[in-house]
Amino acid sequence: MPIVNKDRLSIQPRPRNTKLMNLALSHSLRTQRALFLTQLKSALQLLQQTQQRFVLLLIKVDNIADVERNFGSELSNKLISTIREHLLSLTSCNDCLVNLQGDEFALLKTDITDADSALDLAKEIQSQFRFSFQVNHYKILCSSSIGISLQQAPHSVSQVLKDADIALKNAQQQGLGHYHLSTALPSPVKNTQAIQQQDKLTHAIINNDILPYYQPIIQLNSNRLIGFEVIAHWHEEEQNSDKGDNNFISLAENTDIIIALDLHIINQACLQLKKWHNSHVDNQQIILTMNLSAKHLILDGAVEHLIFIIQQQQIPPQRLVFEFREHEFMAHNKFAIRALEKLRQIGVQVGLDDFGNGFSSLNAFFQYPIDFVKIDSHFTNRMLMSKKDLSLIRVIRDISHDMGFKVIVEGINNPQQHAKLIELGCEFGQGNYIAQPMDYRQVNRLLEL
Repeated sequence: MPIVNKDRLSIQPRPRNTKLMNLALSHSLRTQRALFLTQLKSALQLLQQTQQRFVLLLIKVDNIADVERNFGSELSNKLISTIREHLLSLTSCNDCLVNLQGDEFALLKTDITDADSALDLAKEIQSQFRFSFQVNHYKILCSSSIGISLQQAPHSVSQVLKDADIALKNAQQQGLGHYHLSTALPSPVKNTQAIQQQDKLTHAIINNDILPYYQPIIQLNSNRLIGFEVIAHWHEEEQNSDKGDNNFISLAENTDIIIALDLHIINQACLQLKKWHNSHVDNQQIILTMNLSAKHLILDGAVEHLIFIIQQQQIPPQRLVFEFREHEFMAHNKFAIRALEKLRQIGVQVGLDDFGNGFSSLNAFFQYPIDFVKIDSHFTNRMLMSKKDLSLIRVIRDISHDMGFKVIVEGINNPQQHAKLIELGCEFGQGNYIAQPMDYRQVNRLLEL
């Protein structure tokens, strides 16, 4: 009869049970992930059929490796389970929360359809990490990085996950405990071509190939120059474009490249404005108006970066007008107002750009902190042939003046339009009849006249 090792007999079943438990856990995770992918596919189908938007958040526990190193894998696994319970408390019955891998969770919410709500949720999630998590006898403090992808157009499942993963990486680049929002737009037909275009645009910014051009803005009844609208000009793109329009702006807007592009143009324009102000006392009244992406209003630190550039260049803030479109205000309402107020607190003026183009509401006059209203060129183009357009310009002018807003009319392309706008009592205007966009050397010659 063989000798039986009792110690070995008492220990031997445990690895078998542990293995079974791990297999069960692994099977459970696979089931959760399969359910998650199914719900993600359903959300995409609903988006395609009804335009019902949804949001996907990737939540990564920042310092789980430190916990495992200091306390062991068993406790770190328990910590992940505890964090999952906290995250579940923020979900509803229609949400899907899954542990994708180790320290990373995915949260799919179909009841959030706008950027403000998505950012509010990210802040609420991160608030859960402000307090320590109780695991066994330990209180462990963690932080989380969150990538947010707001889906507005049909994508593949892999593209949705990629968008959220890129947003998460952008959040992690800012340091621990940050979040980043990506508003995913329709995928290009050829992804490789889109990537090449993005790389080309990025290099153009780095190589200083994209420059600010300046279109004069005048006081209509006196033809007195009051300032310039700053327009990003990429000479190579202008030559290669069939229509000669700024297609690269749309490309930048659909990615976070727009932030780098805007800051690049603003920095150069502010440097140039300072030179003009210093060159002659008469030039110190010149203003610059610049159209900015709404991403400056919602990304953490973006507005502060704008303010830093202005203060670094020692530009009088009141000589700058940052313009935004109304639909951008609407998409990011609460955060937009807060950011706009920060700009106005230092003296920067705010303009409502392209008013009348697409969806426009007079509520914007009451809801948002603005100083300028730009009447869209479509009104100008039609006003000599359309009494309705003429009446609308008159109404916008009257309401704006009553509320203390300055009005700039865009798209003045002939002397008849110029004369009619003077007759209507509009103050300021710009367009190719007044002057086409010009580089800084041409502006220098203009200011010497």
